[in-house]
Amino acid sequence: MIRERRIPSDKSAELARVLETLIDFDRASTVVEVGCGRGRLARLMARLIQGHGHVHALDTSKEVLGLAARKARAAGVSNVTFEVGDACRLRLPENSADVVVCSSLLCSLTEVDAAVREMVRVTRSGGVIVIAEPAGEQRCYDPDSRRFTYLSNKLNSAFTRGWKRRGADQHVGLRVPEILMRHGIRQIAAEVVCQVFLMNDPRRTPEDIEAQLEAESSPLPESTMGLLGQGGMTRGEVREHHAIARRRLANFTASRDALAGSGYLRVMSPLIVFVGRVSE
Repeated sequence: MIRERRIPSDKSAELARVLETLIDFDRASTVVEVGCGRGRLARLMARLIQGHGHVHALDTSKEVLGLAARKARAAGVSNVTFEVGDACRLRLPENSADVVVCSSLLCSLTEVDAAVREMVRVTRSGGVIVIAEPAGEQRCYDPDSRRFTYLSNKLNSAFTRGWKRRGADQHVGLRVPEILMRHGIRQIAAEVVCQVFLMNDPRRTPEDIEAQLEAESSPLPESTMGLLGQGGMTRGEVREHHAIARRRLANFTASRDALAGSGYLRVMSPLIVFVGRVSE
């Protein structure tokens, strides 16, 4: 008998679950997230410290921060503030935070050491720094479409190459311990978050499968298209990839049993989670 699926498919939820096992949030009154994006992780951490703490969530995009704030209000989360902030030049006092978090941020920065230096600066003695970064490429295999398998894996590799051309390392997760130690952090724990999506896994809900298929078939912003072009993926190949993904979604929408016999497998980029304690 296969047990019901217990681990949430949402990456931020899985990351929050791992952080609960590594950090005593009952003792945290000030949490800072650098590069919060749409605020999913910030909201989850705010719930963990509700009643005794506040989350300060920072990002460079006012548009994304506005969306994050609206989502927090809709969810009834009031102990989180979303503010514009530069990871390499944090406008926060020294020794002011109990926990400082960044997730999938360093992999898009050219000034990695400057960002880590700032995180260390604003963390109080005895506080912790959390850095969760990818350490490999996303991979997929579709036994029903060799072409989709090829295009999907090429897209993921192009994404990595595109960032490399811009001076950022998508596999920076492998270097995080060395970077932390270079900035005086010695007590470091490590865990991993790795999502695996097997299409016919009996533990998956129809809503979970549909969410994955929608994500795979959603149009990419122009900035991402430019990145993929720098990495060697043509616009025609991206359009073909998404057309196949849309057909799969349409088949599933028409009949939720349509993919029951599929061996389609997607392994997301492994996210290595490092928690380092600042010396007292």
